[in-house]
Amino acid sequence: MKFLSRVRACWLLVIYITVISCPSVAAEVKKVAGKNGDPDLILIKGEIIRGDEKAFKDIALNTESAIVIFNSPGGLLRPALEIGKTIRIKGFSTAVLDSDCTSSCAIAWLAGQPRMLSKKSGVGFHAIYIEDESGKKIPTGVGNALVGSYLSNLGLNDSVVAYVSEASPDEIKWLTKEHADKIGLPVSILSNKNGAKARANHNLAFQGEYGPKPSITKAIKYYRLSADDGFAGAQNNLGDHYETGKGVQKNDKFAVYWYARSAERGEPTAYLSLSTFLSEDTKDEAVLIEALKFAMLAVANLPEGYNKSQAIKTANKISSQLSPEAKAYANDLAIDWEPLYQETYLMSDSPRAKK
Repeated sequence: MKFLSRVRACWLLVIYITVISCPSVAAEVKKVAGKNGDPDLILIKGEIIRGDEKAFKDIALNTESAIVIFNSPGGLLRPALEIGKTIRIKGFSTAVLDSDCTSSCAIAWLAGQPRMLSKKSGVGFHAIYIEDESGKKIPTGVGNALVGSYLSNLGLNDSVVAYVSEASPDEIKWLTKEHADKIGLPVSILSNKNGAKARANHNLAFQGEYGPKPSITKAIKYYRLSADDGFAGAQNNLGDHYETGKGVQKNDKFAVYWYARSAERGEPTAYLSLSTFLSEDTKDEAVLIEALKFAMLAVANLPEGYNKSQAIKTANKISSQLSPEAKAYANDLAIDWEPLYQETYLMSDSPRAKK
């Protein structure tokens, strides 16, 4: 998605499950309107307490597209879970920019699509706990069960659920990009590197994959660097590697994640990638309509060559499975499509076809 051009309770009669000391001042929750088509920014700063979830919902209900930016040490769990649920329902992105987001804050941050971090940011997790009158931290199964259910409803896997509650109440486990990749959690690292650097890393990746001295390890390394910096061609190629399992562990979710990010930046090869990926082994009409939309976009935007011929074949194959009305709808969707950001440097055709 465009970013730049685009979860203590106090020991009372009623126990509120939390993860830090009882906060008394509400978090600052405010919205900054986006400019020139950019999404709005919703800022959450400070400890999360009861009532913050309502303040957030009131803003979210009147916001179509937003990036939720966190700067918080955490707070009460239940309000943070409600904030996270609202983020997912609205389809908002989340980010932590040159600050920390720990405990319940990190739990809410996980709801974003996508989740973003700057290189100087910290997202930290630990097991849910309560405090007795002496201040002793006591892990609570109820709290961790609530978090586990929440994460499952977000579609996150068991590895993520385990990671989030792995650290003891007195520790913080800081999320790194390597951790995220290992547990299957898509995270984007925001960078201030310019586009030229991203394209340079893409060229190094290409050399690693197609050069005179191939190195898949080198290719994956530089595709990742370039993709994290936002270069659409590298994002598409990284998705291809996750789909095929070449150089990385096969992961269809990562594949479609990177394809979608590339398509949102106007990369025609990503349109082709999504059309073939979505149409494979399915008879679901809604999915096939989306697949045909992307096939049509690929045909319209790819130059003459191997990839365009594949796009034409894919479009014809999908069309044969749809009614005239469904095909017309796909065509309307293709006409209405606008990338969130149009990449200037496109991959064009496949180098494999030129050998």
